[in-house]
Amino acid sequence: MQHSPRHRLYFDIILGFLVIITIFAITGQEQILEQRYVIDNHSGLSLNVYDDKETGGNSSIYLDNPGTMQWHCILRDSYDFPFCGFEVLFDPGRTQGMDFSHYEKIRIWLDYTGPSQTLRVYLRNFDAQYSKKEVRQSTKYNQVEFNVNMLNGVAEFSLRDFFVANWWVFDNNIPPHLSRPQFDNITIFEVQTGSGRPLGEHHFRLRKVEFIGQALSTADWYLTIMVIWLFIILCFLAYRIISLKDEVVVQRKRESELMEINELLDTRSKALELKAKKDPLTGAFNRLGLEEAFSLGLYEWRNHKKPLSLVMMDIDHFKKINDTYGHDIGDLILSKLSDLIHQHIRAQDLLARWGGEEFVLVCRDTDIDNAFALAEKLRGLIAVQEFHKAIQITASFGVATLNTNENLEQLFKAADMALYEAKATGRNRVVMAKSDKVN
Repeated sequence: MQHSPRHRLYFDIILGFLVIITIFAITGQEQILEQRYVIDNHSGLSLNVYDDKETGGNSSIYLDNPGTMQWHCILRDSYDFPFCGFEVLFDPGRTQGMDFSHYEKIRIWLDYTGPSQTLRVYLRNFDAQYSKKEVRQSTKYNQVEFNVNMLNGVAEFSLRDFFVANWWVFDNNIPPHLSRPQFDNITIFEVQTGSGRPLGEHHFRLRKVEFIGQALSTADWYLTIMVIWLFIILCFLAYRIISLKDEVVVQRKRESELMEINELLDTRSKALELKAKKDPLTGAFNRLGLEEAFSLGLYEWRNHKKPLSLVMMDIDHFKKINDTYGHDIGDLILSKLSDLIHQHIRAQDLLARWGGEEFVLVCRDTDIDNAFALAEKLRGLIAVQEFHKAIQITASFGVATLNTNENLEQLFKAADMALYEAKATGRNRVVMAKSDKVN
């Protein structure tokens, strides 16, 4: 089939648009995929300061202004390696932190004045393989140490620049396979004074920390673009195939429309037929509707030895309900009773209204025991159901199955006699036909 010039123009425009988007996706990859995590004055994270007193030192540290993450400390000459530090806790419990394993770099806005030539930044990772909640220094010290001259505005580091502090590996007897940097559960971001003995007063103000990464790796991003283009190509091929078969499709559509019209007419016809076979009040089948069920049931019974059972049901004292509440309420109860039964029988079971308050349930491929169990189940459901404003009813059931050398008249008679016995012996019960009872 030939495409019109307008169609070809539309295709060229769409293809050009997709190419532009692809170029933008490749060249703007970093901006599109970039994700950031920021620590600043508004992060709401817990803060903590510490000094070397616990290790025998005499230094002091003071948190000047938690709202601006500002602190200062004084390192004194009473310990070989005097230090002080500031912590930002992602988890006050120090066990459930942030996963920065997909981030690539970190930027730090830090103001510092003091005698130290270097500063340390720790990203401390908690892992149950080597960390214990009660031992604070058991979290892995991923470390980078840098010259304070790098703090001109902002200092930027790759997470690949971090290494695990040697003293931590030795103090905690860490095996080699666990001594590599790890960033999947960072619980603490930490700033500490650097190496040497920078005695004196140190002033810090941490303005912001920013972790920068990508939502997807570059390889995954390119793979996604390739998959999308493959999908577009497949769609185009499918479109071409469909276009070449347009005439066939149109012809099939016409045939389908004719079939749809015929199906509609058939459906209408069946609906009218079904309407004639159903009781308009309860939606249950009437006596005419029972013919098909018995016809199929007898066929299965005679040719495939499938059992055919019958359940007859009668609402107890229904006349009293009509006399007390009126026929409208009685009709409502009959309708709701039919709905309840339909909800709890199989699709192959057929419910019919046999008389005013009497119903018949034809159970194909169902032996007497299963028919009895179904009747008992329905009896229990009816007894506890509230049909209308605290109105409750009960029902009596007679159950029979078609035996060898019997006909439908004998089946109905057996079920009817069982129903009579159920009503005569107190109602609200299920009675099995005598010939079907287990001796």
